[in-house]
Amino acid sequence: MKHLITILLVNVLLVSSLPPLSSQTRKQAAGPSAQDAVNAIGKLEDEMRLASIKGLGGWWSDHLTDSYVEIDGQGKVSTKAEVVTMHKSPDLVMETVNLSDRNVQTFNGDTVIVTGRMTLVATYRDQNLSGDYQFTRVWVKQGLEWKLAAMQTSARIPSS
Repeated sequence: MKHLITILLVNVLLVSSLPPLSSQTRKQAAGPSAQDAVNAIGKLEDEMRLASIKGLGGWWSDHLTDSYVEIDGQGKVSTKAEVVTMHKSPDLVMETVNLSDRNVQTFNGDTVIVTGRMTLVATYRDQNLSGDYQFTRVWVKQGLEWKLAAMQTSARIPSS
């Protein structure tokens, strides 16, 4: 019976979708708490984009879980401390961060997975990071606050 419920739940999540949160975002799941989560994460995703462009390293310190892990396009794993240090460094210069094709999925009211495409114009220690990437981010609710728990970014997507 438990196996049947799990299969049914997975099918519902895969088949159902609600109207877009914005022109670039869709969410899956129903109910007011799911919509509240989608709205909160949408706001945090926008704040993160602006913090990246404006070089607001403190945003990262405030919004990552203590156990945060990030995997970049080369497979390098970074901790919260390493990511915060990088975002506070003058060596990181992000001129443009555009998000598109975002898909937001909520689970149990306390976990949100965001996938999408990110276009960057950026450098780190004079290394060009500019290009298009796919990303997956996992947000978790800790108490009353949403925190970013993990992020993985694809290798740079080749231009067509």
